[in-house]
Amino acid sequence: MRLISRTPIAVVDPVTGYDLEDHLRIEATEVSSAMRFATAAASEVESYCDLALLSQTIVALSDTWPGTVLSLPIGPVDADATPTVEQVELDGSTTAITTGWTLQHGRFPTITFDTTPAGPIRVTYVAGYGADEQALPRDLSLAILDQALRLYDLRGDVDQTPRLSPSTARICARYRRVSVGC
Repeated sequence: MRLISRTPIAVVDPVTGYDLEDHLRIEATEVSSAMRFATAAASEVESYCDLALLSQTIVALSDTWPGTVLSLPIGPVDADATPTVEQVELDGSTTAITTGWTLQHGRFPTITFDTTPAGPIRVTYVAGYGADEQALPRDLSLAILDQALRLYDLRGDVDQTPRLSPSTARICARYRRVSVGC
């Protein structure tokens, strides 16, 4: 399943300015300029783990005939989520599929169809832990802060290769989907 778009719903920063000030050991006056490093770190964590930290609208498109189980590319999805499921017709138009499928919510969301769809499927849904930084698991907040620290400390450095900080990589490994290639 291909990710088509991510549209943020939440309009807050992924970590608080106070936490950023404390973790980066900077003055309060520097927080607003350092917040861009936290935003970049949050984007790296989201990309690496295929998750939405704060609430986002996700639009994804399946391959031609997805089978009866369709793994959604970004999680987590809340238990009361109501995705829009549409079949993409040959002319590019879509037909809503309102019945015959079940959403399995959680970190690795899936949609299970009663029968195999006759073509590609487009799914629009909301993913994320919540509307503000308080909804994030504490370890993911720490991963964002540690990666922001790495980005902040190495800003302008051309000798270091860009990568996740070791602590961020360890935390993110808990949230990644593991698959067996065929």
